[in-house]
Formats: sequence, structure tokens, C-alpha cells
Amino acid sequence: MLFKKKTVNNIIIHHLGNPMVISKTLITGVLILCLVVFSQARAQNNSLFSPVIQVNDTVITKFEFDQRVKFLSALKFPGDPNKVAQTQLIEERLKQTEALKLKITASEAEIEDAVKRFSSRVKLSSDEFIGELNRLGIYSNTFRSYVESELIWQKIIKKKFGSQSKISDLQLKRASNITSFEETVQVLLTEIIIPFSNQELREIENIAYQLKNIKSIEEFSNAAKIYSKAPTADLGGRIKWQNFNKLPEIIKPYIFNLSPGEVSEPIRLNTAIALFQLRDIREINDINTEVNFLDFITVSTTFANLAYLKDIKNKFNNCSDLTAAIGDKTDVKLLRSKLFSEQLSNSLATVLEKLDPDESEIIIDNEKPKLVRLCERNKKEDLTKEKIENDKNNLQTIRLKYLARSFMETLKDNARISDK
Repeated sequence: MLFKKKTVNNIIIHHLGNPMVISKTLITGVLILCLVVFSQARAQNNSLFSPVIQVNDTVITKFEFDQRVKFLSALKFPGDPNKVAQTQLIEERLKQTEALKLKITASEAEIEDAVKRFSSRVKLSSDEFIGELNRLGIYSNTFRSYVESELIWQKIIKKKFGSQSKISDLQLKRASNITSFEETVQVLLTEIIIPFSNQELREIENIAYQLKNIKSIEEFSNAAKIYSKAPTADLGGRIKWQNFNKLPEIIKPYIFNLSPGEVSEPIRLNTAIALFQLRDIREINDINTEVNFLDFITVSTTFANLAYLKDIKNKFNNCSDLTAAIGDKTDVKLLRSKLFSEQLSNSLATVLEKLDPDESEIIIDNEKPKLVRLCERNKKEDLTKEKIENDKNNLQTIRLKYLARSFMETLKDNARISDK
């Protein structure tokens, strides 16, 4: 024989005519190694898709979170990518839940169109943009989920608040002529506040929606005596004149567009549902009948060009000269705008309020230097029908954003959110 038979712990194998002896111990070791590698891979996979945040009955996985952080970092979103990712994903879960309730979806064509528009912001086609994301380890579904969530949220807000956000001619005049609508108006309200426990929520919601349909001021006041647990219940829920800007932020969007006699949508608070009826409204300041605009220029660039901003700020005394001086310079961005103060960010409105025509100031906006120059204030313009409609649409967009933010805060307040 070419080899001797080994002990029972050995196995004889003929391979290409040559016998080999393989120890059972070796085979066992190989099998154990395979099992360890498989178990590690499985554990890694489980860890990757393990939940990190729970939002009501849904979860956010580690994979989703890591992908969103990469996505935000790639697009240089302002703020801490980890904190922004957490906020966005929590809000998206709440948006998705609300969309299911309202049976709202986004079609594939709508998503594709939104993907194209988003990609065009960086002057790339959809395929090119997704290719760049893939190169950075970001899956296309991460991008598409982000876009789809925004589409669905827009539909939710339009469905819930579309009619409530319409702008009348009087409201346009108010918004066009005063620093803030809130500072010029007082409202006379009747309130109904109905506490609830989790077991009673559905029943209380049904009652609230029935009360919303009341048209009579007297009838709503009688209902307050029956259902409301607020201190005003004995007075029929009647509240004295209140400055609009002193109202709690959460209820302002619901009151803003009511006419006398109308009742707000039910507002879900932490442990109660609130309804408000507008009994009357009055202005506390005289309103100028002219339509005023802020005509101004912003010049944005990087900190590398800060000295250049300071130089042109001092050299050029009016908006026309400043525009001509910058010309086609590619490393700075000049934008001339004519807007109502309500359409400006708080920081920009604050700066422009302090400036006289042809005065400038350099501010830091989104961690970049920006030159702000006021060209004209309170300039009269002829308002065509088209411009009036555009202005109404602009103000409606602002109001919808206001309503959307307030609604999201309400959803968060009523959600169960926890780290896993």
C-alpha cells in the first residue's frame, strides 16, 4: 500500500490518483471558521439595519441614518449633518404617516420630475447627479426618498390648508404696507378646550369636528359652556380683545384667515383639543393705502473675497454703479430684488430696516459673507392684475410655510419619539 490507514480521526481521500489524509480536526476547524465568518457577516448586516430611532409605530434604521448623513454632507447642507439627518428622518416618518391617513401619494412621473429639477440646481442631469452620489457611497433610493417625502408633504399642506392660505385684496394691502400684519390686528375669540385621554381621543375628535361646523356665535358660546374645560367656560368661552402677535404660536396659523363667525380647524395640543371662533377683528394702526416695496441688492461670495466686498462697499455709492462694477465676475453672486418685508428672512429684514437708500452693510449669512445694499424704500409701483396675483401667490406661499411648520410641530408634540 502507498499509505497506511490512519486512526478513526483520519479520512482517506483519493485525489487525482494520489491518496491524501485529512484530519477530522482540520475539517471541523474549517467548518467552525466558515460559521464564524457567516455569523459575523450576518451580525454586521443585522447591525446595519437595526433600528436607531422609533417614531410612533415606525423605526429609522442605522442604514437610513448613515445614508442621510452622507447625503447631507455631500450637498453641504448647513448645520451638523447628524442632527439635521435625525430631524429630517423623524419628520419624514411623521409626513408618511399623515400621507397614509389622507391617502396621498406621489406618482413615479412626479418623483422623476422632482429628481430632474433637483439635479438641475447643480447643472447635472438626473443620471449624472445620481452617478455622483453613487461614487460617494450614497444609494439612489436615499435621494429619491428625500425628494418623494417633500412632494408628499407639499400635497398634505395644500390639502389641509390650501383654502385657509388664500390671500384677499385687503390682506395683500396690509402685508404690503406694514412691517408685520401681526402687530396691527386685534382679535376677539371664543375658545373651546376639551381635554382627552388616549382612550377618549377618537370620541373627542368626533365631537370637535361637529363643533367646527357651528356658524352661530351664540351657539358656539353655548357649546363652550357644555364641552370646554378652560377657565372661560362659564363665560361661554368668550375671550377679551387680544393682540394677534400675543397669541400662542401654535394657534396663529389657524386664526390668521378666519372671518367673523368662522371656527378654526380642531387643534390637537398635548392633552386637549382646542377650537376657536373669531367673533370680530379690528386694526390698531392706521394703514397707508400705498403699496411699499424694498428695492435692494445682495452680493454673496466666500471669505476669500471679504476684502473685495469691503472695497466695493466703500467705492461705489449707488446700486447702478455697484451692479456695473461687478459685471460678469464669476466668484461673486449679485442679486437685485424688490420684495415685501414679509418675504424676507428675519436677518435680512433686520439689516434693511436700519439702512437708508444707497447704504450698505456686510453680514454673515449661512456662514458666508454677504453685502446688502438698500436701493430704494417705499417705492410706489403700478400694480397690474398680473403683479397683484403674483404678490398674492408669494404671500400665500409664505403663509403655507408658516402653517406647515406649525403643523409639523404639532405632529412632533403628539408623537412618541425615542432612541433605540
